[in-house]
Amino acid sequence: MTGSSTRTLPLIVAILLALSAAQVASGANSGAASCDNSLAQESQHQLKPLPGHYVSMNRFDTESDLAKALQPGVTGVQIRYRWRDLEPEPDTYDFVKIAADLDFASSNKVQLVVFIEDKSFNEEPPTPPYLQEKFTLANRAGGYTAMRWAPYVIERMNKLVAEIGRNFDCQPSFEGVAFQESALSLEDNVLDANGYTAEKYRDALINVLQSAAASLPQSQVFWYMNFLPRNQRYIADIANVVAESGVAMGGPDILPDNRALTKNTYPFYTQFSDKMTLFNSIQYNSFAHPKLTTSLSDNKYWTLEELFVYARDELHVNYIFWNRKTWRRPKDSFDWTDALPVIRENPVFNQKKH
Repeated sequence: MTGSSTRTLPLIVAILLALSAAQVASGANSGAASCDNSLAQESQHQLKPLPGHYVSMNRFDTESDLAKALQPGVTGVQIRYRWRDLEPEPDTYDFVKIAADLDFASSNKVQLVVFIEDKSFNEEPPTPPYLQEKFTLANRAGGYTAMRWAPYVIERMNKLVAEIGRNFDCQPSFEGVAFQESALSLEDNVLDANGYTAEKYRDALINVLQSAAASLPQSQVFWYMNFLPRNQRYIADIANVVAESGVAMGGPDILPDNRALTKNTYPFYTQFSDKMTLFNSIQYNSFAHPKLTTSLSDNKYWTLEELFVYARDELHVNYIFWNRKTWRRPKDSFDWTDALPVIRENPVFNQKKH
């Protein structure tokens, strides 16, 4: 018996070392520990989702900027991550930044929304190198847009979000994942040359959103919609399908006097206010939105309180994402300091029972 045990021991040690090495390799690949969605979520302050006011941060913001954003009434932060940074090579994921941001959010008792960029507004491609040549197109905004309707792009995005879910979905401070605006900013000739149809795009969005909801059963999926090229009515078709999966629908702009939005996009908020969680965002242009209609005051621009009331009462939103604009341009417009009292005095709005 002693001789047999002696011979078996090195084999057991070798197996244990191999398993340990595999676990280390897996962690190095993603930058975070895996989640087990079969386990109940641990209670940190209360269970997700946690709607309310969120501050939208940029990639270049520092931890000091993050700390300054955490003012009374703020529920969480939304941080942008380029697809190329999250998946530098096929099936090789780098979630070190997400993990660090989540640690910061957790330690400050706020939520984190991961905003995935697959569209850019500058010369930097947002997609991984392996997608740039065949599946990334120059757009009219001066940047690039992923071919979201291409089956391969759909497959790769679904894998990325599944990996994010595997690593973070069980974390109490991880609020969810947001997908960039539905507007593609691509010229008609570019769409035609690359096999685009509104039907392909509709089906692609349904596929990605449903897959994301399945990969994030404990978290929220945020769908930024505004325009769908060549058939705006398909936004309602998509919403009707993904509402059953718990997807939240919203958009990138609270601009009550923008006629394109009020005519083509805002009606969807009323249509789905009883069926879906809704959100919208106060972006940089909202801080200097000229008035064309009568509102609550005689200011030249919509005040941030007026924009909040409009979003709450007319768009029926449960989440508002605020850009942290720290400058006034024009000088008589508004900035982040004007948002703070609105957030502080209205920490809870349009709550839904889950």
